[in-house]
Amino acid sequence: MSLHAQQQNEVSGTVLSAVDQMPLPGVTVRVKGTSTGTVTDFDGNYTIPITGEDDILVFSYVGFKTEEIAVNGQARIGLSMQEDRALLDEVVVVGYGTQRRQDLTGAVSVVKAEELQKTSTNDVGQMLQGRAAGVTVSSDGEPGAEPNIRIRGVSTFGDNQPLYVIDGVPVGNSIRDFNTNDIETIQVLKDASAGAIYGSRAANGVVIITTKNGSKNTPLTVRYSGYYGIDEVAQKVPVLGREDYQMITNEKRVNAGMALLPGNDPGSDAYISDIDTDWQEAGLKTGSRQNHNFNFSGGGEHVTYNASVDYFTNEGIFVGNGPDYERYSGRINTTMEKGRFKMSPSLYYAHSMENSLTFRDDVLTGGRPPLINDLLIAIPTMGVYDENNIGGYAGTNSAIHQAIVLNVPGINSLFTNWVEVDRTFAIINPEFKILDSEDQTLTYKLNLSYDKTQTRDFSFVPEFQMGYFFNSGMSRLNDNSRTYTVELIENTLAYKKTIDKHKFDAVLGMTYQKNSYVWKEGYSENLPKPYYPVLSNGENQTSAGGEDASALASYFGRLNYNFDDRYLLTATVRRDGSSRFSPDNRWGTFPSVALGWRISNEKFFDVPFVDDLKIRGSYGTLGNQNIANYMYQPVVNRSVLYNFGGSVVNGGIQTNLYNEDIKWESTTSFNAGFDAAFLDNRFDLTVEYYQKETTDILVGVPIPASTGSINTAPTINSGSLRNSGVDIELAYHFQGTDDFNFDISANVSTLKNKVLALGGNEEPVYGTGSITRVGGEIGEHFGYVYDGIFRDQAEVDAHAAQGGAAPGDIRFKDINEDGIVDANDRTTLGSAVPSVTYGLNFTAGYKDFDFTLFASGAAGYYINSRLYRTLMWSSDYLNAHKDILDYWTPENTDTDIPRLVANDPNLNNRDSDRPGWLQKGDYLRINTVSLGYSFPETLLDKTNFFTSARIYTTVQNLHTFTAYKGYNPDFNSGVFEPGFDNGTYPRPRTYMLGVQLSF
Repeated sequence: MSLHAQQQNEVSGTVLSAVDQMPLPGVTVRVKGTSTGTVTDFDGNYTIPITGEDDILVFSYVGFKTEEIAVNGQARIGLSMQEDRALLDEVVVVGYGTQRRQDLTGAVSVVKAEELQKTSTNDVGQMLQGRAAGVTVSSDGEPGAEPNIRIRGVSTFGDNQPLYVIDGVPVGNSIRDFNTNDIETIQVLKDASAGAIYGSRAANGVVIITTKNGSKNTPLTVRYSGYYGIDEVAQKVPVLGREDYQMITNEKRVNAGMALLPGNDPGSDAYISDIDTDWQEAGLKTGSRQNHNFNFSGGGEHVTYNASVDYFTNEGIFVGNGPDYERYSGRINTTMEKGRFKMSPSLYYAHSMENSLTFRDDVLTGGRPPLINDLLIAIPTMGVYDENNIGGYAGTNSAIHQAIVLNVPGINSLFTNWVEVDRTFAIINPEFKILDSEDQTLTYKLNLSYDKTQTRDFSFVPEFQMGYFFNSGMSRLNDNSRTYTVELIENTLAYKKTIDKHKFDAVLGMTYQKNSYVWKEGYSENLPKPYYPVLSNGENQTSAGGEDASALASYFGRLNYNFDDRYLLTATVRRDGSSRFSPDNRWGTFPSVALGWRISNEKFFDVPFVDDLKIRGSYGTLGNQNIANYMYQPVVNRSVLYNFGGSVVNGGIQTNLYNEDIKWESTTSFNAGFDAAFLDNRFDLTVEYYQKETTDILVGVPIPASTGSINTAPTINSGSLRNSGVDIELAYHFQGTDDFNFDISANVSTLKNKVLALGGNEEPVYGTGSITRVGGEIGEHFGYVYDGIFRDQAEVDAHAAQGGAAPGDIRFKDINEDGIVDANDRTTLGSAVPSVTYGLNFTAGYKDFDFTLFASGAAGYYINSRLYRTLMWSSDYLNAHKDILDYWTPENTDTDIPRLVANDPNLNNRDSDRPGWLQKGDYLRINTVSLGYSFPETLLDKTNFFTSARIYTTVQNLHTFTAYKGYNPDFNSGVFEPGFDNGTYPRPRTYMLGVQLSF
């Protein structure tokens, strides 16, 4: 070894992170006491010349402890670097710049990108679930579906999604088209101080994403990562088989004094005894997902580059044409730097194809639920196939079954429904240092971006016959297109100045962004067979189209002041002008101020176990203009028919009323908290209290029909909301040996929501089993109060009048004690918004193995499940949940499930808190369990091909601990009915096997 080192006069090796044994690029390696040095490449490799065996190598990297190793004749020196908690994440990306984390005065959560890469999803938003306090993510398992993200509660009655910023460019509130493997860092800005630099865009919070770049003076490195996984529905809902279904259906008919249906009557020639379809077995399958990513990175003294190509696909668990999602993407980031000039242009392109879950309300009429509901309520006495029907799929018969149920695998196989998306995102951002000295810099930056998304929406419905209710005697074709274009120009000046103990950091800027939207629709019908679905092949061809645009102009400034690393000040102001408001109300001003005090840097502070302590607080105002375009402008309807002298002619008149005085929503936010590190930086703790109040909320207020307006709820500024709570983030870092280490981090957030105003006459807003009214929470559950089940006629007679009631029916409380149970006895029944959300992450490394366990959950809310309630209807002829078998009879009175009776004369199924109608939503989900193994460097050296290699296996959505009987307790929902689960696509359990290779 010694002779080898002397002959080559150099040492090489690989530097890894001791946390996860992943390569560390950009580590500085130098020979102690000399100017000789180098940096590790993208795969953590380095080679450095030495002068002799007595040389000492010094390894240094931001966020890790500097280490020294004597050469002692070694030709290869590998190292696993330990994290230094005093320096880790020292630099945090904030709006239009960076800050040292210790200097932050606002509420900012940093999410580790390396942990996110251990999950499989098509969307960055889903990766945030449980990762940061105050960030709530609700979604289901449908491929390509976008999650619903809310930061510190519901801030408005409209769009509550946060603003996403990628590489300094605001991209709106949807980032599904972007590749998750490109992410370098994620920061979540939660309060007014942190987000104020984005003004009108930041009322719902900001998520800042920085993508990967190359490293200087490193050769080309190639890295491949990929995985393959299978998806399965882990939860099977227990529904009835044929015999039990026929029994309860007959019971309903008998109790209503009705004859049995032929299909369920053993005495009928039409009795069905040879069909017993398990629709979950027939309609669900094993899905799959895979991802393949190649990354190319390197750089010289003045130019760096990072390029990637990526393929992701996810095939869903429904039988038929969807849902599934496929995306190809490519990105190239470059940095060119010479003297005072720097530019970091980037180009990203993505093409995706989503076969979305079939839904056509013009064909599947009757207010159909989502297909997962239709699948479960389908009756077992209906078959899957029928060669006598057009299309070949079976349905029900009105005389035999009298059940309006849908053959889901049939519909999903016959209907074609896909969305094709092409997105191009380009950035050019030259910057020049006007002043550049040790104590001050002045930098001008021009930021130009172009973001264009072209979408094609295709839907084809063939002629089909599926029995009772679901038939179409003609084919239909819709072929539509949408084009979204966003153009941005920004000019900023950044000034930094140090005077003794005083540090100043200021930013001034202006920005202009234009959004345009063009849509076109084409329709035709009665296409000839064999089908070739193009518009010109059909009859009754129609077309439509439109175009609109909006613009946002802004001026902003921010000043950061730091005195002696003890006293911190951040002051920000932004003035925005939006074309979505009239000229009189176009501009809004949004200021904020934040203060911080690093007590641990005071001379009087002498607490041995506290390494760092900072107290901070902020107050500011943010705005919101996320409404449709032109809502303040009255328009003339040119398609109004008039009768003049017996002749019908076209005329024009205003048919919609609008409020010309609408203006900005304003969210005033207060945040106070502290950050601490203690016990030799083994523990990190952040605690924050927040309160934010939104006023002038843009909400539709009902007006009398006598006004003649088609728009019966014009938008006005009238609502007001308040959200408050506490965010806590805690981490423990076990500083072990090179062989073993682990990290545990947890976060928890509380939320209290209150409606302060609704406008107009403060009339409540009703949703599905919910109410939003002044003084309460948004979307509280609303209905009748369950008071047991009538045991006999005497109890019915003694109770307040409840029309249609009989023994075995539900007894509802007469709240106002007026002797009759009616709509006036409805009341609030519980919260629909989780009062607590939390996340837990555990990572460990032992020698070449690494392990990750991630869990998240929520508590303190109730769910109104459309699926479970439909499966427990005591009156219809749909299939049912097995719980219904415990229904009330004179012999079975110890139950909370009412009698079975057709037509439900007592309205047992009304909105109420009867058992099962509102279910606790509390849950704990084991989101990710991952085990990886990194091959030893000594083994890889023998291949002369790989510089690093890791294999891993991951299970996603391993188990959800919950009493909820639906699929997902964290479902997507509407603002005014947050607790109503309309029917969500099952979140699958995923088993994955993956590799990460560097060449």
